[in-house]
Amino acid sequence: MKKYIVIATALLMSACASNPVQPPLALTLTPVIASQTANHLSVQMSSKDSRSQQYIGVVDSGAKNVEVFQPAENIAATFQNALTKQLASEGIKVTPSASSNIAINVQKALVNVKQGLVKYDMNSELQIALVVTTPKDKFSKQYSARSTKQEPLKVKREDIAQSLEKMMNSVLNEIANDGELRQYLTENL
Repeated sequence: MKKYIVIATALLMSACASNPVQPPLALTLTPVIASQTANHLSVQMSSKDSRSQQYIGVVDSGAKNVEVFQPAENIAATFQNALTKQLASEGIKVTPSASSNIAINVQKALVNVKQGLVKYDMNSELQIALVVTTPKDKFSKQYSARSTKQEPLKVKREDIAQSLEKMMNSVLNEIANDGELRQYLTENL
């Protein structure tokens, strides 16, 4: 009987010590729909996630209690899909046969949460490099967004996804309103 109590206690303690696996976070981006369009321009598009870790959210509750959140889809592919729709609304067609290329490189994308007993602190950072290569020339630019937030109670999964979505949508908006990029695309594609 004593042996069974020891085994049951050991199993219970090991179950409490393991971190639960969090389901992936789905991100929904909103591309900027353009009012002005370019005619008959085409480009290839590629993307890569060059971060060393592929998770997008970390919640540290102290005492070695850390939860990690993965994206439901590769974050670079998610951004590429949104940018493809955004460029299509501007009249720029993304096609594999184009002679020019837009390369997206996700360098940072992380929502870091310090969970306290009655509040949490959220620090979010996103950095994306865009490189446009044409037969004539090359154009590169960094886009970034940061946010901080302090809220009462416990952080929710939705808060983490929403923070990253806001930053990615902000970068999409920055790209849509980038006159230097727009001029380069219309003159060189």
